Amino acid sequence: MNNSTILRNTVRAIILLIIQVLILKRINLGGDSFNYISIFIYPIFLMYLPISVPVWLMLLIGAFYGYCIDIFYDTIGMNMAACVFTAYIRSWLIQILEPQGGYKLGISPTRRQLGFQGFMTFAAALMFLHIFFFFSVEEFTPFYWKKIIFNTLPSFAISLLLVAVHSLVFDPSE
Repeated sequence: MNNSTILRNTVRAIILLIIQVLILKRINLGGDSFNYISIFIYPIFLMYLPISVPVWLMLLIGAFYGYCIDIFYDTIGMNMAACVFTAYIRSWLIQILEPQGGYKLGISPTRRQLGFQGFMTFAAALMFLHIFFFFSVEEFTPFYWKKIIFNTLPSFAISLLLVAVHSLVFDPSE
């Protein structure tokens, strides 16, 4: 990774963090009677990191980034745990979804690099696992599986829509 890639990803992380904590945190789509919907856009940062980033570094970046989100959300490690899980599972998903010819060196998994269908498959899997893990940690028991599913599905749908819009508007070149 060169300095411009590090700078670009740092700026992306800060912008997504600001959007998440200043705007999306305050949005309540479900109202008082159906407060199951949360919008997650911050995993885009982990999603767009270059494929060549080693897993141990992804885990450290995910832990730090999740900790920063937890500071603003007062969630005491829930976002940190979800980001570490996402950072870990990302490399596994990249291997599973690898195209037949393999990836080019130094690319990031973006819409431009993977194509719209490939990117959306990757983004959908990563976002669903992130959100499901987050709500599973929040409940911390499988006995509330209905609540976990009721939280995960609408939050996933809205978050994935925002990821798709983000990829169409701000598709990074690397």
